[in-house]
Amino acid sequence: MNYFVNENIFTLNSGTEFSAIKRLKMFKNHQVEAKILTRNYNSQLSGDLKRVGLTHDDVINMYDYFQEVMNVPEKDVDVRYTEKIDKRKYHIEGIDANESLIKHAGQTIAKVLIAPATVGLVGAIEYNDSMNHVVAKDIWDRRGFLSSTQYFHPDGTQGAQMFFDINGTPKLEITHMNIQGVLNPTMYKLLNYKGKNRRFNREEELFTFFMSELASQEPSVFINDRPSLIPAVATVSGAVGKWQLLHNSHSKNNQQAGASRSVAGYLQDFFSLYKDNFDGLIVATKQQKDEISKYYDFKHIVTLTDTYSKKVKKSISRDKNKIIYIGRLSLEKKPADVLGIFAKVHEKFPETSLDFYGYSSPLEVQKDLEKLVEANNLKKVVNFKGYHSGEVIEAALDKAGLLLNTSEGEAFGMNVLEALNHGVPVVAYKVKYGLNEQIEDGGNGYLVPYGAIQTAADSVIEIIRSKANWDKFSRSAYAKAKEYSEEAVWSQWLNEKIIVDSLFIK
Repeated sequence: MNYFVNENIFTLNSGTEFSAIKRLKMFKNHQVEAKILTRNYNSQLSGDLKRVGLTHDDVINMYDYFQEVMNVPEKDVDVRYTEKIDKRKYHIEGIDANESLIKHAGQTIAKVLIAPATVGLVGAIEYNDSMNHVVAKDIWDRRGFLSSTQYFHPDGTQGAQMFFDINGTPKLEITHMNIQGVLNPTMYKLLNYKGKNRRFNREEELFTFFMSELASQEPSVFINDRPSLIPAVATVSGAVGKWQLLHNSHSKNNQQAGASRSVAGYLQDFFSLYKDNFDGLIVATKQQKDEISKYYDFKHIVTLTDTYSKKVKKSISRDKNKIIYIGRLSLEKKPADVLGIFAKVHEKFPETSLDFYGYSSPLEVQKDLEKLVEANNLKKVVNFKGYHSGEVIEAALDKAGLLLNTSEGEAFGMNVLEALNHGVPVVAYKVKYGLNEQIEDGGNGYLVPYGAIQTAADSVIEIIRSKANWDKFSRSAYAKAKEYSEEAVWSQWLNEKIIVDSLFIK
């Protein structure tokens, strides 16, 4: 089995999760078995999977595995019909769409929290003592069963947390302790797992054990998507292959010409302590492979495009003056530069507008952007659309005229490929690595020096100055996207497997 290792399938997914999701679909389209393997406990996983077009058959979650609930069918449990609440004794009082109160003789004894994105379905039940302190919290899985109970100390701090199988039998326990004023999980205990109890000090150790268990059951390759999981994957035993896939640049300085010994802080342990624990490293471009190879001796480094384009119909409803940004609103993505570029374009072309698609991380980033919008008198033409995926982004790209990308670095621009695939030209900073391959300067867009806001604005103006000119750039965008078709990317995987057989199991 081929496992793509991740923390979670989130409500708000990033490019890392979408890369794994598309890779999974590509493997399955070519009759190669694969699953996404996730670590985090997520009682709402069913709903999160549906939003990205997956099912529980596509994912193995560590907690589901140890709770023995991987194949539980979904059932809606409405707060007014759950057997957990005895209606003969208790009264349910609806507060709003998010919560209801459970009362006995006029006193609130519990609060029901409605499951996210549902109407009236149980997400959790908090139980109160006589002093109205929360003493326990039942957490319901979206598939309709009690999954976990979290206990609390009188001061409100977390105590033990129990996880159950479908029949309510405890399968896993987490203990929390206060260490130097900070509450931490200090023990993970598997209960009667294969006839014995097992203890782990950290979730990372439990995750390693989980992956090693999978590897002992059938030949397995683990391709890790998340740098945070490197230590856990590094110590997995019995795997046919273990690979680290880099979705970002490894270098501290993405504007520097040539290779560098200096790697980003979050990757330093991988490049030193753990590199020999992996069969190799997967990167998106030859340039990144060559620069890493110059200073670091990995067993193997293979080049595989981070995602692929799919066939789309050419849009007939296009506004060349609609400029968009797609991605996290975070400091390293430089969204304030997007705004600065747009402001200069808008001076020349008042008919232009700008839409931001993405969530803010941290929240202050969007707040600062909104202040800049107001200060530049752009409130009528700049819109913050929030986080979207799937059909909403597809529709936005079908209407857009140009994409701006001002990131400090991009191993491979997934948003850029999506734009090109919809015939949308791109203006971006010339940074390492993928944008140099995706964007043909003067063809399907422009690459400008990092931080060159005026040059970027001039490039946008050049593309949209006339419909005939925009059409030329759009045709080139469509043509470039075809180089990254699913079949082309799958051929990359097959060719690399000839060289390194442990890349995946076919």
